[in-house]
Amino acid sequence: MSSNDTGPDKPDRFSAPGQMHGDQDLADLARSNGLSEAAADAVAAIDAVLNKVRRSIQRREFGRLILARIDPSLEVSHLDVIIAIAHNPAVGDAPQDEVTVGNIAERLGIDPSRASRISADIVDRGYALRVASQLDARRICLRLTAKGERLMTAVRQTKWRIFAESLAQWDEQELVTFARLLERFAGWATDEASMRRSADAVKQMMDEAEPV
Repeated sequence: MSSNDTGPDKPDRFSAPGQMHGDQDLADLARSNGLSEAAADAVAAIDAVLNKVRRSIQRREFGRLILARIDPSLEVSHLDVIIAIAHNPAVGDAPQDEVTVGNIAERLGIDPSRASRISADIVDRGYALRVASQLDARRICLRLTAKGERLMTAVRQTKWRIFAESLAQWDEQELVTFARLLERFAGWATDEASMRRSADAVKQMMDEAEPV
């Protein structure tokens, strides 16, 4: 990564929060809860960025971009299943490479019949093959073929190149700091107790606002 010098031909890559046009109602709410003007604008800007990322994820832009570069004949659902097979964690006594259609359906949150159809399709396309379980010969598992492994390698390399292009002007300290702060920020998304308290508070506020 290069240094973070800026100049006439190298604009500052860090936009001021106010330039991101966050939700002003959210900023006002943040200010009413004691945040400073700058902090409230930053909160609104973060919310705006998250909304933009969420829309991109919903449209599956990243997956579609990767497939367009690697194999345009595949759909994002195919890539999901291939990744689910490749990134299967070992659970209990089950080896890491033993992935059933049921595992895929559960991991992707889809109907087992849909998981079965997509799995059959990637087998027909040569990205995976059916194998008998080492623990129970009656159980059929899925395993990536050499072609599937090459696809996963290409996906990882493409992902890295996209990240590298995006972060090309960041220096080491910026990346380390950003990674630490992002992990810290993401804690709210996994704090179920905190989310329940927040939801309860909103419900109480709505109940109190209802006319008697």
